Amino acid sequence: MMRVGFVLLLMLGVGLCTGLAVAEITASQLLDRGSISVGDTAVVTLNLIYIGDNATQASVVPVIPYGLATSGPAMYMVTLYPGRQETVSYPVVAEQPGYYDVISSISYTEYGFMRELQMVSPLVVVSQSPVPPPAAPPSGPDDQPPAEPGPGMPSDIPKLNS
Repeated sequence: MMRVGFVLLLMLGVGLCTGLAVAEITASQLLDRGSISVGDTAVVTLNLIYIGDNATQASVVPVIPYGLATSGPAMYMVTLYPGRQETVSYPVVAEQPGYYDVISSISYTEYGFMRELQMVSPLVVVSQSPVPPPAAPPSGPDDQPPAEPGPGMPSDIPKLNS
């Protein structure tokens, strides 16, 4: 009886030492521009690489703060294959000036367990630059063209050299 317990304990120890299979997603997030004006659009691009045994489904949800908007869907679904990179991109439109964190929430299943990670990129939104006023017409004495000699003005008077 003692040997059976020892063998079971040994088998359990071997199982723990060899470890469980591991699956994970390596992700990066980039913005095509770090600073935009109100009304402009920046594109968020996520690169996802799945390290695991079998393909898995992942969802990407843009977490858009107040002051920004997106015209894309609320969630992107992507099938990830082991070792192959997949790309997800979505637009972000600036509605108000400020400093924002653009967050993408990535969820996937790893051996029956739900996993989630978040990618964060900073974005600066500035006010639109004011339109410069049109050029004003000449109004001062310095802006006037020189007078031409007219009738009654002698044109042959010699000029003094200074």
